[in-house]
Amino acid sequence: MNFDRPGWFDRYLEFRRAEPLPRELPTSGMRLFEQAGVYHEQDQATYLFLQPTGLLFGFPVAVPFPEQIYPQQAYLDEVGRVHLIWLDSLFACLVADRHYLLSGVHEEADPFTRAVRAASAYFLGAAEAPRAGLAGAWERMRTVSALLTKGRGRVSHPGLEREIARRIRSGGDLLHVPQYAYNGFLFLDLYYCVAWQRALIQDSSQRHQTRDGLREQQMRVREALLRLLIAAAHASGDVDEVELRVFERFLVSAGLPQERIQGLRDEMRTGLTLDRIHIPEAPWLVRRHLLDLTLMLILADRNYTESEQVFAVELVRRLGLWEEELDQSQAALAAFLVRNEDTLHFLRARTQVSLLAERVAGRAQAMLRKNLDRIVNEVRETRELYDLLLKSRNETLTAEEKGKVRAQLFDILKTIPTLAIFALPGGSVALPILIRLLPFNLLPTSFED
Repeated sequence: MNFDRPGWFDRYLEFRRAEPLPRELPTSGMRLFEQAGVYHEQDQATYLFLQPTGLLFGFPVAVPFPEQIYPQQAYLDEVGRVHLIWLDSLFACLVADRHYLLSGVHEEADPFTRAVRAASAYFLGAAEAPRAGLAGAWERMRTVSALLTKGRGRVSHPGLEREIARRIRSGGDLLHVPQYAYNGFLFLDLYYCVAWQRALIQDSSQRHQTRDGLREQQMRVREALLRLLIAAAHASGDVDEVELRVFERFLVSAGLPQERIQGLRDEMRTGLTLDRIHIPEAPWLVRRHLLDLTLMLILADRNYTESEQVFAVELVRRLGLWEEELDQSQAALAAFLVRNEDTLHFLRARTQVSLLAERVAGRAQAMLRKNLDRIVNEVRETRELYDLLLKSRNETLTAEEKGKVRAQLFDILKTIPTLAIFALPGGSVALPILIRLLPFNLLPTSFED
């Protein structure tokens, strides 16, 4: 898939029709909370599914299906990789959400085609007017090229292709700006498209009014996020270069009027406190996203001060989240940053990465200890795992047996809310800690090798 040539969206559709997306997210059934029905279970599955990709943090760096073999993936540049991450994430969520809502009511033969139609209607209906100047001329030229090739059967979605590319590239010229210049609002674009599809399924007669309402809500959320980033940057007193760069990246891709952008730049210079920020009503997953992104700005520099911790606690309260979500979010973000230290340009100091790794391990240990009794019970009830652990006291496990132990320990983490994030890619730091914490000391040191 060459994302520089017109027709890449059709080539992606051909690929996904040959390699269908699953009708359920791989994280379906995993929970972040003990209480049933508090949050939409599909939103929890979406959060856990997208967390390793980096979309929730504004840094799309990993494809959502790491085992998938993509055409010519070895030749994808950074821009193409972001396109692929976002496309697979968007359509996987749309397909899974359709299946979740319609299960037992109406089984669709081809939910993927329906999801593509929903995305096309949402993004083209909400598209902004073409830009003026050279940027607008370039977009119009690409559109003409796409339309000319349409007659030869090569491009059937020129408008949607152009709109997706515009959204992804709106953070800056990716050929000249480092990787952190990607559009930081791609997750919100994804989520509100899914929300619109939900509304369509429930009542299609309100399609235009609902789409306009969701678009307005998203713009309010975007501005609230920018103001939260300003408050977070000033929480420790001094604003450093990393925080300024991250804020500017979000600001230029926000799609706000120019006068509002200038007003936010002025607020960044003068400072802003949390109590002056209006946080609009929004679904849980959007509010959790606001927490994740704000913590990302705080953790992006080299320090995590006491005043920033106080700020984070107050932010959780203002967002209407639970206290345990702060620990979850901090642990997940730190694990993501450590795992992607070579990709993210602002993580240039080894000492910073080491500190983040220590935080991940420390939080994992605290959360595992809090749930240790339940973990032990789960181990004892998983007969094969328990037998293998007992066997390891006297014999060396084979490579296959060690693989089974690892897989089943991860499965146990997935069943315990608050620990699910450690069973995701990048969260494997919890496994050696869990092994050391098991009270019956079943595994030899060599198991960790």
